[in-house]
Amino acid sequence: TQLRVLHQPFTQVAQILPMYTVLRFPFAGQQGSQLWSATCLLVAAAVYAQRTITTRLTRFGILTAVTGNLGLIMLWKLLNVADPGFYLVPAGLTVLAFTGLLKKQIPHAAHEPLRYTGALLILMSPVTQLLSESWVPVLTLLVSSVALILLAIGLKLRALVYAGTAALAAALLTMVMKSRVEYPFLPWLCGIGLGIAVIGIAALCENHREKVLSRIRVVTAELATWN
Repeated sequence: TQLRVLHQPFTQVAQILPMYTVLRFPFAGQQGSQLWSATCLLVAAAVYAQRTITTRLTRFGILTAVTGNLGLIMLWKLLNVADPGFYLVPAGLTVLAFTGLLKKQIPHAAHEPLRYTGALLILMSPVTQLLSESWVPVLTLLVSSVALILLAIGLKLRALVYAGTAALAAALLTMVMKSRVEYPFLPWLCGIGLGIAVIGIAALCENHREKVLSRIRVVTAELATWN
């Protein structure tokens, strides 16, 4: 109790000191200095993340995102990582996190565009490389879109569901088009299968018209409560 007077100044100094790593960021010239700066930035991000969890204050969340993204950028450059996904995915997750964290401060009309922006940043990297010969971008887009859809369902965000579904359709279509080189009959089989599936779904819906309409009303009412 005698040292309680030191609590506030010590806490404020402890919260300000990690920002020193951000100030050093532009001046890290040599490789050893860059590695040290990247490590310090990631440690600072962990410190601010802990403060965000314990205090629930927005400013610590912003500092976590800034220091964390700067640390990752510097680390990827040191490791000569050229894949844009390593840079865009953290940025997209940051935009989505900020939209959720600052939804009271951000105008409601800007929420959906920001969510679309975050989703596009996450999916942009594999989309830009879909035409390459490698299967890695297609599989990456497939996994990312499914993860994004599951996240959107958990958070009840329609914008992310739409973006993830469009990316998933693009990934599946690209897989079919890539496979036609080795299996020329595959697009025909997929087209025939899709047509049969559509006809079968239409017949099923017609035979259970009232149940389908009832389910559609329930789903529509549930979606209306989503952001």
